[in-house]
Amino acid sequence: MTTHISQGQTLGKIIIDLVMPPGSVEVASVYVPLSRVKRLDDLLIIRPFEFAALQVKPSTAQREELKRLDRIAKTTPKRFPISM
Repeated sequence: MTTHISQGQTLGKIIIDLVMPPGSVEVASVYVPLSRVKRLDDLLIIRPFEFAALQVKPSTAQREELKRLDRIAKTTPKRFPISM
């Protein structure tokens, strides 16, 4: 299964390889597989990998999108209050 196919899914157990192909810097290549399981015990990394693979910095566009989503998250409850 590829990283892109697994997006949005929760998987029972996974085996992943964090050694990225040369030139691969896509954040999803590392984040998505690591975040598909609920428990660390359900994750197996098959070989040693460079720690730098976990330190990929988001692009300018990704940082701007995160800021936009943060603004929406802060304003939505004010615009649409939930009464209980």
